[in-house]
Amino acid sequence: MIEKILPAIITIIGNVLFYLLIKGRIDKSIEKNKIAYSGIFKEKVNIYRELLEKTYGIKKDLNRFQYVGTKEEGTDLMHKINDYIQFYSINQPFLSDEMLSDLNKIRAEFQEVFDKFYMHIANGNSDNLTEFFEAGNKLKNNNPFKEIEERIVSEMRKDLKVAEFGR
Repeated sequence: MIEKILPAIITIIGNVLFYLLIKGRIDKSIEKNKIAYSGIFKEKVNIYRELLEKTYGIKKDLNRFQYVGTKEEGTDLMHKINDYIQFYSINQPFLSDEMLSDLNKIRAEFQEVFDKFYMHIANGNSDNLTEFFEAGNKLKNNNPFKEIEERIVSEMRKDLKVAEFGR
């Protein structure tokens, strides 16, 4: 009888030990991945928040610059746009190709509007008044800014899986 039961008991004990060993390794691996993922997730949230903050800040500053801008403020605004470019360029590993493309488009729009405003303010004349008002209308109509901003926010929501948590 012991000859038949002993191999079964040894097999059960071996399987339990194997299960505990594998389970321990898997639990450690899962915990490491959770920690790594939560760190990356938090970093992405911070990057996205700062991108939106910088995007809306530049747009607000451009609106203000149109009416009460000076050359000095233009220089500051140019630095903000350059910081914006540097920020999203540095954080490329955390951003999708589509988002980078949209960020480049919105940056180009910022630059175009800024250049037209700055040329008008720096020259102090009305030679380029038409371009100045066209740039102002672009900001007032919020085109193409709104469309690009919505795509960026949509991409962020998709990437952060916001829909899964319920808005």
